[in-house]
Amino acid sequence: MKKKNTNCLKYAIWIDLQKAIIACLDEEGNLTTESVQSEIEKQIRFAGESSNKSRLFGATLNNEKHAQNKLNQQRKSYLKSVAAKITKAESVIILGPADTKYELHKEIEKRKPLANARVELKSADKMKIHEIKAILKPLKPRS
Repeated sequence: MKKKNTNCLKYAIWIDLQKAIIACLDEEGNLTTESVQSEIEKQIRFAGESSNKSRLFGATLNNEKHAQNKLNQQRKSYLKSVAAKITKAESVIILGPADTKYELHKEIEKRKPLANARVELKSADKMKIHEIKAILKPLKPRS
C-alpha cells in the first residue's frame, strides 16, 4: 500500500458498489490514484435452495430483512472507508453511475476536516483512471 499523501488539495472520486477510484492532485501538481474495493456481498444462494425463508419450529422466517440490514451495514462501512481516504481538501468531485455518489456526499459532509471543501456531484458511467485524472489536471495552454 502506498504512503498516504496528506497534502492533496483536489480530489476526483469515481464510485459504485464494487469499487472506488480516488485521484488526488497535490500542491506541487502531482497526481496520485488509489483504488478501494468494496466488501459488499452479493446475494448468496445455496444448491437446492428454493426459497428465501427458513423454517424454525414449524414457523417460517423471512431472511430478507436480515439480508437488507447486512447490506446496509456493509455499504456504510465501505463509504466510511472511502471518505477516510480524503484529508483536508479544497474541492472534491464525486462521479458515479448510481446513488452511491449521493451517499458518499452525505458521508463527506459529516466529517469536520472537510466542512469547508467544495463538493460537486456528476453522473458518469464506467471511467478509466486516465479519464478521472483528466478531470483534475487543467489543460495546458498551447503556445
